[in-house]
Amino acid sequence: MRELTRLNWFKPSPGLSYVIALLGVSAAVIANLLLETYLEAFPTLFLFLCAIIFAAWFGGVGPGVAATALSILAFDYFFLAPIHSVNLMLKNIPRIALFGMAGLFVVGLMAAQRNTAESLRRSRADLEDKVRELEKLNAALKISETYLAEAQRLSHTGSFGWNVSSGEILWSEESYRIFEYDPATRATIEMVLNRAHPDDMALVRQVIKRATTHKEAFDFEHRLLMPDGSVKHLNVVAHAVTDKSAELQFVGAVMDITARKKSEEALRISEQRYRHLFQHMPIALLQLNASKLVELLNGLRAEGVTELGPYIDRYPDVLQQLMNADRIEEVNERAIEMLGGRNASEILGSLARYYSPDAFRRGLESRWRGEPMHQEETKITTLDGRIIDVLKTATRPGLITDPDISLVGLIDITERVQARDMLQRVQADFAHAARMSMLGELTASIAHEVNQPLAAIATNGEVSLRLLGRSEPDLAEVREMTQCVINDARRAADIIVRVRTMATRQAPEQTLLSVDEVIREALLFLRHEVQSHGLAVTHHSNPAAPKVLGDRTQLQQVFVNLTVNAIQAMAQMGTTRRTLVIRTTLSDPDTLCCTLEDSGPGIEPKHLDRLFDSFFTTREAGMGLGLRISRSIIEAHGGGIRADNESAYGGARFSFTLPAKQH
Repeated sequence: MRELTRLNWFKPSPGLSYVIALLGVSAAVIANLLLETYLEAFPTLFLFLCAIIFAAWFGGVGPGVAATALSILAFDYFFLAPIHSVNLMLKNIPRIALFGMAGLFVVGLMAAQRNTAESLRRSRADLEDKVRELEKLNAALKISETYLAEAQRLSHTGSFGWNVSSGEILWSEESYRIFEYDPATRATIEMVLNRAHPDDMALVRQVIKRATTHKEAFDFEHRLLMPDGSVKHLNVVAHAVTDKSAELQFVGAVMDITARKKSEEALRISEQRYRHLFQHMPIALLQLNASKLVELLNGLRAEGVTELGPYIDRYPDVLQQLMNADRIEEVNERAIEMLGGRNASEILGSLARYYSPDAFRRGLESRWRGEPMHQEETKITTLDGRIIDVLKTATRPGLITDPDISLVGLIDITERVQARDMLQRVQADFAHAARMSMLGELTASIAHEVNQPLAAIATNGEVSLRLLGRSEPDLAEVREMTQCVINDARRAADIIVRVRTMATRQAPEQTLLSVDEVIREALLFLRHEVQSHGLAVTHHSNPAAPKVLGDRTQLQQVFVNLTVNAIQAMAQMGTTRRTLVIRTTLSDPDTLCCTLEDSGPGIEPKHLDRLFDSFFTTREAGMGLGLRISRSIIEAHGGGIRADNESAYGGARFSFTLPAKQH
């Protein structure tokens, strides 16, 4: 129990209480002595009685009894004969006894009064404490009610109590809001029935009857038809309770689930739409269950695997295990048809039956990197043994929330691949025809290039014969001449090899090669043509340039074609200063750029847009295929080509880009 601060002065220490009792009796003695001395009044016991009262009130029973005893002794010693002696005379005993009883009575009375006052003070303190506790409880209750009301409003959930015996119904504020009634209105069963949807009226009445008859708890959904014609969906749940008077009551909650019902309906429609699209799309669709695959991959990550590719290289058996873990669980009609099945059950199962290990591995590494989509062209094997080309698109819409589900779309591109291969063959034929045409134009240069080593061979052979015809042949000189013959023969053979390479019809072969090396080979092939036209060719190579993936012959054809065009353009202009500058640069770390700038007349602006069109030419004897084929070759290598008149030497500038391959 809490002690009040203002009551602390009524509770002195025991020693102080007895000191106060002694001081009170001493004061009574002094007062009586003063009265006797100055007023010649007879000493009175009243002052001692006051000291007893004060001691008892201040210190309680002990100090009061002590004050009574001290008062008797002091009165006898100071005021009863013989004075200054404690010898009590017989005649004074009744008087002293009466005084002692009066003092003890006063002490008892004061003790009782003091205890009563103390009890009242304690009761008051307890009452104040309880009042404060009730105030706190009321404040907490109000806060709880506020929170509850707000929670009901946010969750659209009202509460109710229903006394079946009296018919009394208690609604929360949210319940009134749900049923759209005035909170001042007293809730009744009729009000509930008035809001019930006509189609659900029988259900509501049946639930009410079962609850009142069988005392059953209920949990059901029904609809409300509101005055404005709108419809609400409710979920009502309640259980029976019985109070002390044995009256049946129900306590429950009513939840407005209209929004949830609309969401469920929208989800159902969306699911139907998805199923309809899935089954009737003209694209083969496969729904995969990758739960086991995800479990295996998570296990690898837990083991500390960070790079999946190197790990599979070290443990190749893991790939087959991962392939078997990816399962097809649903397909559409187009997938059944494409994969050669009679029904969906034949298609379902392991994905490994259709994908090659390399194709599956590429998709697997895409999933490992966390990519939401992977697309590539690949080949798959059908159930009836066909191998078809497909464009595969794997999507993982729930990679974070639901990584177990993947959707794979397959488009049969076999005919497109065949057409593309045919187009590439046609382009290769055109490129070969263009090379043959170009070789025809360079016949004189080629003949000159071949004639030089042949003439040197003949001359060196004749010299060797004369040396051998001497009486004493100079074998060292003959040996030197013979070596010259061999070197010239090899030079002639190299020229023939380059011509045959340009003339041979063969499929393009992609290899890593240096563009600057290809440029040097092309310029070597055109050496006589360049010299005969007085052309100054400068090649600024880039030793730091990365290699590109391409076909050597086709890229040589591009450089030869662009160089011959520059030679012919400058020859038509008739100028004596004929310059061609070739540069190899890096436009960015992944792109190699090659630029050819000449000092010719440039390109007429009206021809720039048509320069790379098929059969367009500005020369009378031209076929209009060279630049078009050059463009096809560059684009087939993943690059682009363009032309303008921005040459630093006053003529045309051709530039093209190729994707660089970093080592």
